[in-house]
Amino acid sequence: MDQSGNGYPFSWLDELVEIRLNPEKNDVNQITVSETRTIRERLPAEMAAIGRQLKLQSFSLYRNRYVKAVAGHYDTSIRLLNQQMRINISQYPRDGHLYETGELVIAHLNELYESIRQRYTSYLAASSSTETVQNSKVRCGLSVDQIGILLKAADSMHLIIARSFSELLRSIVPYLSTERFKEISWKSARSSTYKMEQNDKEVVLRVLEELAGRIKDF
Repeated sequence: MDQSGNGYPFSWLDELVEIRLNPEKNDVNQITVSETRTIRERLPAEMAAIGRQLKLQSFSLYRNRYVKAVAGHYDTSIRLLNQQMRINISQYPRDGHLYETGELVIAHLNELYESIRQRYTSYLAASSSTETVQNSKVRCGLSVDQIGILLKAADSMHLIIARSFSELLRSIVPYLSTERFKEISWKSARSSTYKMEQNDKEVVLRVLEELAGRIKDF
């Protein structure tokens, strides 16, 4: 990591979470035990360096609105990395070095997040209500594939209007969870609509029929 104070403090974490540990952008099955060990060993130093960088930047700023802007950038970056890492880990095998590494990344991000929130409470208070929304999840009884089919149908008949189907998924799917996954990738939901399984279509149709019956009984 660039320790000069002028580099992007999240460079290594961005590469790690968004690409190296992202099953949608990299074959994570090729990641070795040795590599995950190196990642785990490097995490504490990277997190400490990010905290120091924020302190240095805040110390050099003399107006509250500038400190608020900088702290807000850090706050947002950490939350987005945390969200992406949770999506990544939801696609890992539940046992093994990769899942353990993902959990550790999330734990370190949470710790850094809490540290920054405590130190810069007055600057970040205004965004606290937006934290609550992003962390809330609605559990859905359908699978990821079935959710994708249902939203595809709603999009095709303009029941839900967005600039594109991808934008619709990005706006809705991150706020949902299923019985199997706490975090859902909107890209996974989209990919399921390219080739729909007959069983998934039948489940969605059965649910819609049940919903229609419930509405008639109201």
